[in-house]
Amino acid sequence: MKKLFSILLALAMTVSLTVPAFADEPDYTTGTPWPCIDLDGVVTEETTAELKDNFALAVNKDKILALEIPEGYSRAGTSVDLAIQAAEDLKNMFLGDAPEGHDARLAYDYFQLLMDWDSRNAVGVAPLKAQTEQVEAIGSVEELSAYLSATPPEDQLSAVWMCDSGEDLMDSNHRIMIVADAELLLGDSAEYAALTPYGEIGKQAITELAEKMLLKLGYSEDEAAQKIDNCFAFETMLAPAIYTSEEQQRPDYYGRILNYVGLDDLKQMQGSLPVLESFANMGYPEAEAYLVLNPAGLEKLNVLYTEENLPLLKDYIIVHGVFSAAENLDRECYEWRNAFRNAVIGATGMLDDATVFSSEVSEKLKWPTAEMYTATYLKQEDKDRIAAMIDEIMEAYHGIIEEADFLSDETRAKAIEKLDSITPNVLYPDSWEKYSCEELNFAGPEDGGTLWEANRRIARYMRDESVKEYSEPVDKEEWGDTPQTVNCFYNPLNNSLYILGAYAQGGMYNSEMSDEELLAKLGTVIGHEVSHAFDSKGAQFDKDGNMANWWTVEDQAAFLERNQKMVDYYNAMHPWEGQDFYGSIMTGEAGADMAGVKVVLRIAAGMEDFDYDAFFRAYADKWLGKDTLQMAYIRINDVHPMLYLRTNCTLQQFDEFLDFYGITEGDGMYLAPADRVIIW
Repeated sequence: MKKLFSILLALAMTVSLTVPAFADEPDYTTGTPWPCIDLDGVVTEETTAELKDNFALAVNKDKILALEIPEGYSRAGTSVDLAIQAAEDLKNMFLGDAPEGHDARLAYDYFQLLMDWDSRNAVGVAPLKAQTEQVEAIGSVEELSAYLSATPPEDQLSAVWMCDSGEDLMDSNHRIMIVADAELLLGDSAEYAALTPYGEIGKQAITELAEKMLLKLGYSEDEAAQKIDNCFAFETMLAPAIYTSEEQQRPDYYGRILNYVGLDDLKQMQGSLPVLESFANMGYPEAEAYLVLNPAGLEKLNVLYTEENLPLLKDYIIVHGVFSAAENLDRECYEWRNAFRNAVIGATGMLDDATVFSSEVSEKLKWPTAEMYTATYLKQEDKDRIAAMIDEIMEAYHGIIEEADFLSDETRAKAIEKLDSITPNVLYPDSWEKYSCEELNFAGPEDGGTLWEANRRIARYMRDESVKEYSEPVDKEEWGDTPQTVNCFYNPLNNSLYILGAYAQGGMYNSEMSDEELLAKLGTVIGHEVSHAFDSKGAQFDKDGNMANWWTVEDQAAFLERNQKMVDYYNAMHPWEGQDFYGSIMTGEAGADMAGVKVVLRIAAGMEDFDYDAFFRAYADKWLGKDTLQMAYIRINDVHPMLYLRTNCTLQQFDEFLDFYGITEGDGMYLAPADRVIIW
């Protein structure tokens, strides 16, 4: 939980045989206006595929039929191939000899600790049992407050609310201390009001894992069941005061969470909760201002923080603690955690230990791993080539803003100013000095170290770093994610885009690609990320990374009207009969997809003998994928449209596409000019 706003800004089975049976299970082939071809089992040899009716299906049908979801994964396709390659690269890196240098050796030793099953099995659950016994010994709310405010955070089973610091949205040059809601086992507070089919899968899997862990810690079956019931009962009481996932992903969420309070105000708001004491326990000083993301949640927690509810509060802490600890304990707990993961995402089997643990090192010790990965796999010539490509796309994007007929000259000038201020970050940082972990140390397996103790030291180090950074100006040149991450993103808080090294690989970028394929794959991604500076969320931030309104009233109204048209467009679609999409959360990513293609088509228009067929087919291949049903449910609730929609919905906005293939009214891919929803 090093950066709360990194969360804010920013979560092999066939359908017929492996999906848990639901009452009145739907016919998954009944999607409109197109069937959900991403879902495993929907596309068969008999499925008709006409290019003018369903471009994604027509181009990718044979590839979809040939795709097999790998063991240990919940999906397959172009982006998954990148993830598999990155995992393989990381594994090979850690399976080599011990590296030189303090930071690299940290990452290597952590990998060895993860792989050391003799030590992990010998330690077993003893450290976790000691933590649960400490919570069990709490006899009053006063003692609970002492536990939450005096026990080092790395030694607490779990928190009942979250405290941290992060960039201030209104003044992104500085950080502010943040109070956030407690975590819910089901993730989405809406699940506690009406459990969805996917929620049922998750609740069952959570219950099974928690029960096994509690039994292993020595609780009886009745005691374990009661603790799990108590945890869910507490969360059910708390959930109505916590924003739903849909609310958290809507563009207006930023405005909802900007609740600045002074020190005296927070003292009053915290009531009997030791919120300020928890900040002090972490090492933070008192401040003049704090950010309470959800005052209603804090108020509700105060109401529930009573002697009567003490058993529920304690069991909430215990169940969350044992649930999160499972993957880092002995082999039995690790395998239970894998079974939970498989149930939730629809995977089967297990990835080999080295693959899983190399990725875990990359998450836990991200920057030591980043420097090793960069030195091993990334090249300066690719960095230079992609940087030149970004420059070309940024220049072409000027035309999109200049031609936006809903902008006044005043707003247009501000948009151009913001565009020209965007900082591109390509593949890897130019310097590693600021990412050093010299002050972090823990014993490796050769020196008798244990995984549990290493995790404690890493958690303490990360907390101390957050406290240290709090009082310093934000370094806006510091990268927000690592080169080994299979992703690209735009950060509104420093007005920067990032094309990360592990994403610009294989089927997304390589030196053998034609111009058409390169533009369709990485080119549209770059355009997509640039567009996030002007989407329904990014447009709320100015060129300096501060949340500030640079729009005229009329222009903002026109912009919001265009966004609402896109919301209605996606709300009218269904992956299968009876299942809705949530257009309210999709405008940013869907709009960025469309703007990414639009800017690349501007470049293509100036290229001699450009092969539009190769371009559009490569674009469809970029979004090739196959999901388990569980993963399909996750995608339905995601801000990104499902993959087949990212092809079809995007391409049907453009005359270049419709005209090239002769698509006209009556064809499934046709969209009349008046019905098109492209925002930029």
